[in-house]
Amino acid sequence: MFNLKKARLRLLLFSIPLLLLALTPLRASAVTTYTETRASSSVDLHVDHSVQVQEGGLVLINDTVRLSTKPGEHAEPLQNVSIGFPFQYGPNLDYCFAHDALNPDVQFEVALDVGLGRVGFYGIDVIFHEPIDVSDGKSYNFTVVFVFSNLVSPINESSFRLDFPMYPSLTQEASLCSVTVTLPPNANYTESSLLERGLDFNITTIDSRQVLNHTKSPLEDFTYEPAWLTFTTTDTFLLINVDEIRREITLDEWGRLRLSDFYHLTNEAEKELSEIKIRLPQGAYGVSARDVLGGLSVVSEEENATAYTNATVSFRVTLKKGETGKFAVTYWLPWKSYVNQGSWRDFNLTFTLFEHFDWTIRKLAVTINLPEGAEFQSSSINPYSVQKRVFQENVTFVLYDVTPFHDLNFSFSYGYLVFWASFRPTLWIGTLAVILCAIALVWRAPRPPVPIIPIPPEDLRNFVASYDDKRSILSELESLEQQVRKGKIPRRRYKVKKKTLEGRLSVLSRDLTDLRERIRKAGPRYANAMRQIEVAETELEGAETDVQRIGTRYRRGEISASAYRKLLEDYHRRRDRARTTIDGVLIRLREEIR
Repeated sequence: MFNLKKARLRLLLFSIPLLLLALTPLRASAVTTYTETRASSSVDLHVDHSVQVQEGGLVLINDTVRLSTKPGEHAEPLQNVSIGFPFQYGPNLDYCFAHDALNPDVQFEVALDVGLGRVGFYGIDVIFHEPIDVSDGKSYNFTVVFVFSNLVSPINESSFRLDFPMYPSLTQEASLCSVTVTLPPNANYTESSLLERGLDFNITTIDSRQVLNHTKSPLEDFTYEPAWLTFTTTDTFLLINVDEIRREITLDEWGRLRLSDFYHLTNEAEKELSEIKIRLPQGAYGVSARDVLGGLSVVSEEENATAYTNATVSFRVTLKKGETGKFAVTYWLPWKSYVNQGSWRDFNLTFTLFEHFDWTIRKLAVTINLPEGAEFQSSSINPYSVQKRVFQENVTFVLYDVTPFHDLNFSFSYGYLVFWASFRPTLWIGTLAVILCAIALVWRAPRPPVPIIPIPPEDLRNFVASYDDKRSILSELESLEQQVRKGKIPRRRYKVKKKTLEGRLSVLSRDLTDLRERIRKAGPRYANAMRQIEVAETELEGAETDVQRIGTRYRRGEISASAYRKLLEDYHRRRDRARTTIDGVLIRLREEIR
């Protein structure tokens, strides 16, 4: 028993050194990982903090960081560098990317919403492809680009406030931070939070933009300084939220490329928005615009296959602050500029999901409608969904929080046999031939004579007279309603008179129904006349109902005065057209009575 315990003790003493030896690499690895995420204290940091207000209301912040050492100094190679800003701006961040300062095509991976080691900051990690060595006097520059929205808010129609981080938040001290704020074209700086500390910007002008400069040396680690400034502008400065854009790209079997862009946006500025300028792809022609009520005025530049087309869409009703507008723009593009045929059945569409815009699109949905008989093959953009119908396939891409700095170019391949172009015409011709044969057979068959029932002139005379009485009673009821609303007649007298008129109207309506049926049987011409009156009456009743409905909405404040007047004009035109149709039919009937 004693020998067994002694053997176990020896085994335990032998295992402990082996365990410590096995844990040593793990400990060393943990230390190495930590040092890679922090710049060495011997590395000097120099930051250019550039803030630019875009014309569409986006705010672009470029932080160019210069890492360097003095000759003879040693620094551990850097695998990644952390940078951030006060956490309150996190919800406004729409996009972030990083690249080599001298070669923007060399982009780095960015890890979002990482900790900087202290509470109150939103941090990101820039992860380099290879460790960066800046020892012995070497240096390296990289740039981080932040795209923010809703940092600009209106004060009044010509004044705006910009909220932004004055300095970047770094995990170690920087020897110098140069701050540059570039305002929109023709904007003038008025004041800022710097004045509260007895400081201010140095102002210069480049082209039509004011550039504000400020320097801080040194910039302490974990700097937390939210800032603001105000500016005025005489130009139209758009502040809009683009809630959704839907683009439909239709490739038809005849080699035509048609696009429809559906916009859903909200005006966030104090100034009313009456029109909007949009840029269409190269070579766009046949541009038209519409909303839910019909066509809109659109002015586009002269067609040019090598330049982007600018189009200005005028709204039917101006959008006040907080109001939402929906409209669509439809146009055509030259097929050969965007579609290539690789073989006898392989086609490739090279395009951009959306191009040349100045906002963040909260939801971008692009649907490609293939020709009948075409089959989707591949796309360079994921994810996508394919909807298959009997003879046609549709492919849809959906993206969220899309900024002008996203890469939206894509290549789309599909297979298509050209004989499908004749499928529909062949089907139509075959169907038409069958119909013509059936008509010929029916035409040759003996037909029974159609009885013609002569209509007594007295029926026409009674119909016209009764219809005149009906219109007179309706006019009297309308006048009675106006009198009681204005208080010109007592309510009791109004009820008695209204009941009497409605009784007479009921009798007339019954008589007119009987007369209509007798007149309708007299032949196709009279049946058509009665049908015209019935359609016009339906249109007239609908217009009267719509007039009452928008009047109620206007009194409740649901629509603006300009929208109310516009809709009222449309409904009055419908009512006048219906009355003109009825008058025309009655005039023709009166002439036959004579």
